Amino acid sequence: MKRRLFLTGRARSGKSAMIARALERDARFAGGYVVIFGGFMLPASELAVPEIRRRGRDELNAGIAARYLLECREKPFAVIDELGGPLLADADYYDALIRLLFAGVPIVGVLRDEGAPRAEWDELYTLLSRDPDTLILPSSGTYDINAAGALRHWTNEYAKP
Repeated sequence: MKRRLFLTGRARSGKSAMIARALERDARFAGGYVVIFGGFMLPASELAVPEIRRRGRDELNAGIAARYLLECREKPFAVIDELGGPLLADADYYDALIRLLFAGVPIVGVLRDEGAPRAEWDELYTLLSRDPDTLILPSSGTYDINAAGALRHWTNEYAKP
């Protein structure tokens, strides 16, 4: 299984929910961040906490996201939800992202080109699509058995403390 697995597909189709289900309690070991409804973000490790008890919600912010990315390098694996979008316009975020990609940390996440600056998006997508250790998998969402199978294989191999 490739070290980095990114899902793509239409917005609000359940890609992030598929990742959360695949990780289950192993999410507590994750670095990175997830984006939740309403434009808020929280540490990826919070996916392992029941929704009613989750804490650490911050407004989607490039500075906080960059900090989460830098902290990922010390974690066994990373979750990056909504990778791309307007955050790519922030130089510190983009730098933290590139550092993480070259750190060798296994990553699972969702790619999002909507709202991303075109030059940065094209550069990032080209880098990821040409990388032999990255799989970019189109997904139809929640009930996509191919994506669910790939996530299951990825979590069995990389989502460990």
